[in-house]
Amino acid sequence: MSAPVAAQDKDADTRIAERDLREMKQILPGFYTNEEQVYFQSNLDMAEDRRLPRLTLKIEKDGDGFKATTTSSTGRQTEARLEYRVEDGQILSREYRDGEVDCERIFSREFNSFRGEGCGGMVVADAQGFQFGMPDNPFHMLRARAFKCWASPRKADGTYAFYNDLVLHDQGGRVWIDATDEHERVGFRIRNVQWPTGINRDSLVLYTYRGDDADYAPSYTWTDPSAERLAINTRWLQVSCTAGDATIIPNINLKTGSGN
Repeated sequence: MSAPVAAQDKDADTRIAERDLREMKQILPGFYTNEEQVYFQSNLDMAEDRRLPRLTLKIEKDGDGFKATTTSSTGRQTEARLEYRVEDGQILSREYRDGEVDCERIFSREFNSFRGEGCGGMVVADAQGFQFGMPDNPFHMLRARAFKCWASPRKADGTYAFYNDLVLHDQGGRVWIDATDEHERVGFRIRNVQWPTGINRDSLVLYTYRGDDADYAPSYTWTDPSAERLAINTRWLQVSCTAGDATIIPNINLKTGSGN
């Protein structure tokens, strides 16, 4: 005898939700920022009362759930524990703050993204990142990709210093190398630029800095957003960055600065 139609439908919904939850959990861990959103707010002359602060979001696996740490440019930091389950064919989440249930959400799948309703707003998650907050002006949190770099600043005598295993990410991550008796202070930064308007193509950009000026980049280079490697030689600074966490040992002549 076959099972009742209602039981079959419920069982099918549960199996689908369990599959969706497994896939959603796979994309959650990571480091996210709204660097691009904040940068272009001023570029687009957005009204001051609509501008959002810079945020970073770090999501880590924590037992059967996840720990989410949010840090604002104002210095405010919050932590929450996220737990997920399937109930009655739906994905449900709970957010815990200070050990107490803060709020709950119901998630549904929309193609390759997951949309959650509850907790006073909406959240949408996919492999690229998150949107959350007010529907008419949400935070756009993009997933950061880690890079490991080496850098070689030019010294006063014309030779080059060398620094390796410099780690940053492509959502506005920055590294500074302090001045020494041999070379000036230098720095570099990576952005995965996503243009919100116009016809410019998105690009992975490496900026260089010198001295105490953290805003003006005298030199920069760009490539395809999916590139695994990015490098520049300004003659006063060489930088080479590779996606991932492998240590790269270059063949570089520190007398002349030539190499790769």
